[in-house]
Amino acid sequence: MAQREDADGNRRWSIDRRTLGLWLLGLLAALAVLWGLGAAAPVLIPLAGAFFVAVAVAPVGRWVRDRVPPRLALLGPLAAMLTVLLVLAVFAGGLWFIGQRVAGEVPRHAEELQRLWGQANGWIDGLRERFLGDSGSNGDGGGGAEALSGLVASVLTAAREAVSTVVIVLFLALLMLVEAPVWREKIVKTLGPERCATTVTAVTAIAQQFRRFLLVSTTLGLITGALYIGWLSLFGIDFLFLWGFLAFLLNYIPVIGSVGAATLPVLMALAQSGSTTALMVAGGLLVIEQVMGNFIGPRLEGKQLAISPLVIVSSLLLWSWLWGAAGTVLAVPMTVLIAIALSHIDALRPFAFVLSDKSDRRRFEARTRPE
Repeated sequence: MAQREDADGNRRWSIDRRTLGLWLLGLLAALAVLWGLGAAAPVLIPLAGAFFVAVAVAPVGRWVRDRVPPRLALLGPLAAMLTVLLVLAVFAGGLWFIGQRVAGEVPRHAEELQRLWGQANGWIDGLRERFLGDSGSNGDGGGGAEALSGLVASVLTAAREAVSTVVIVLFLALLMLVEAPVWREKIVKTLGPERCATTVTAVTAIAQQFRRFLLVSTTLGLITGALYIGWLSLFGIDFLFLWGFLAFLLNYIPVIGSVGAATLPVLMALAQSGSTTALMVAGGLLVIEQVMGNFIGPRLEGKQLAISPLVIVSSLLLWSWLWGAAGTVLAVPMTVLIAIALSHIDALRPFAFVLSDKSDRRRFEARTRPE
């Protein structure tokens, strides 16, 4: 778009057809890429997850490989995967411990939970009848039991799919760790030493950024979970460890995760102690989430990752739309990967600057320019 003078000497904006054509072509290309990412989700999700798992534990494998004879180099990837398995074992042990505690306390609240379930069904049926003219279900206990059974079946199905996905991801991550040195030699022979150095620099930057994100998110999650347990214990709310664990786990999903983490304990407080206590619990959790989840968390992650907090939240919406629940977990790592890749391509560096948290172009260039 440029300014031109007409016959009367007035300045008017005119659009160059070639420039407009390039913009339209770029828009169509972007839409095609988004469609391809969504269509190839069953393949890309395990590959992306495996890549980030391999990146997260690669230093462990490298540390072991550098300290054993070359013929035992396979111990490096195995040690890295053993670290992943230990983390999963701790995670599974925490789930088992929480499940045991919850199973022991659920019978004491069964009647109250059933009453709330019936009230929720009645409220939903009333809205359906008022706005849609549909009487819906009668909201009796049988309907609630049937809905609860359906929910349990859905959870079990989702858990089975999650386990199968985790197995595939771990297998792919192991292959990536084992073949990483071989692929590096292939890249050197294909691209040459100079271009290979640029590629290795980009991959190293992605790895460092992702490990920073993982460290920051884990730290914030532990603090948030501890604050949840401390605040809820003041009101004698049951299932304390469950709510703290959910707060820790959902902390990896910016903004939306905090809503889910706070809603469930508030409902528990409502069932256990009434509306007044529930409002007090909700107020305290809202303060915790606003400070930790919506202010300190995104800003600290943005500073560590050199990505704008607004871009982080926007990427969450985009990737969750493309890849569903897996997209919410992979949103920030994928955005970091894209931003760093853009910063290593001279023609696309302005787009990386837009995604960053910097307002000074020189500081951005100095921070991201490959050495």
